[in-house]
Amino acid sequence: MRNTKNTWTPQRLAEWERTRARGKRRFIWTHGVLLWGGFMFVFSTVFFQHQVFGDVFSTQGNLPFRLMLGALVWTFVGYLYGRSKWQRNEQDYAEQMQSRNKNGSIS
Repeated sequence: MRNTKNTWTPQRLAEWERTRARGKRRFIWTHGVLLWGGFMFVFSTVFFQHQVFGDVFSTQGNLPFRLMLGALVWTFVGYLYGRSKWQRNEQDYAEQMQSRNKNGSIS
């Protein structure tokens, strides 16, 4: 269940307006694919390497295949995460603007 009582500060509203101005595509690729997906790719690869082979830098097994597969998977999942985060922020932003317009306190 979503927390609908969460109010954004004027700084948060201004920050989201600047982010919106840069565009949805840029947000998804920077926040979803590069930041979140990239982190998860590196983390899961290092964790798997260490758990299975006992060494992060081991080249045992099919390392190039695992790297390519991990990059594809985490790019896709990162895209979905970024898109979901964009939609959630857009919904929250719309609710904030609607409540501010009702209350007459447009910032």
